[in-house]
Amino acid sequence: GLYWAVSGRGFPYAVGIMPGAAGPLAGRFGLVVAWIIVIAEGLPAVAIGALMLRGVKRARPLLISAGVVLAGVLLLLMTDITLLILLGYIPYGLVGLLTGAAIGQIWQDWLQWPVVHQWLCLIGGFLWLAATLSYTRRSADACPYCGRRDSPEGWKSPERAAHWGRIAVYVSLIVPIFYAFTRYAWALGIPLGISNEYLRSGQQSGLWTSGLFLATFGLLGAALTLGLVQHWGEVFPRWMIGLAGRRVPIALAVVPASIVSVLLVVGGISIWSGYAQMADVAVASGQEMGIVVGPTMLFPVWGTSIAIAALGYHYRRRGPCGLCGRGVDTPSSESSVSHNSTDRMH
Repeated sequence: GLYWAVSGRGFPYAVGIMPGAAGPLAGRFGLVVAWIIVIAEGLPAVAIGALMLRGVKRARPLLISAGVVLAGVLLLLMTDITLLILLGYIPYGLVGLLTGAAIGQIWQDWLQWPVVHQWLCLIGGFLWLAATLSYTRRSADACPYCGRRDSPEGWKSPERAAHWGRIAVYVSLIVPIFYAFTRYAWALGIPLGISNEYLRSGQQSGLWTSGLFLATFGLLGAALTLGLVQHWGEVFPRWMIGLAGRRVPIALAVVPASIVSVLLVVGGISIWSGYAQMADVAVASGQEMGIVVGPTMLFPVWGTSIAIAALGYHYRRRGPCGLCGRGVDTPSSESSVSHNSTDRMH
């Protein structure tokens, strides 16, 4: 922030720094608000972190609240839908690189400073969540590794987590299926919710082809999310040579799901913030908002449900703690939960 203020260059929330993108919410309210956020995420955040490291307990509620707010600002206000778009276009971009299509140039966008800055904010947001969680556990005399205390686990128990985690997974499947249904229809030449003129325009520009890739990528993500409540999400299946029969590391499922959940929520917020403009465009081109934009406006629901499902997966599979020994008496190991769910599905 000091460098931006002195040099006047590189401020990621300056007007027009990223053409074609709406920009993070931190810059939507003007440069003054953006600078306040940048300053707050600087030295004041360092002071809060120093107090957490010292284990100060007198201001515990204040420090925890501040840590959550700092993480929320970094994750939700300092990133926008650009990261989700770049992530979604990875398969299509790979095809573009092999075929020489223009979409292959999307990889250049990853190197733009505003994009790099957003990735840094995303990483910083998760680090602040981890730091705040660590401080919360240490200041409450809980296990610093698993967070358990001598009290009952309640909603965090494997049985309870398996129940609400399964519900979250099923909710997360609705949006990508809805999204894919509309994009597949357009790719097949069906003017679902759009005019024939707009359909032909998209066919000529290749818009529906890119939408087909995004829809397929979304369905693949939905299938992976389903693994959070399936046996193959705990043990690698037989067809995975070299990994078959081995336990799936919990982080291998939780970390990607956490990142994608944040990007989906941020993307949905960006779409909601531009609803009025999109409505005008839809009316002018004869589109049905509910069909064209409806699936993307449900992205916050999709992202939130994935985050809840990943949390349930973590609580269900973590097992006894190797540091404090708590959780040993819990009767629901991950194998019993997975077998019970498999039996019910059969």
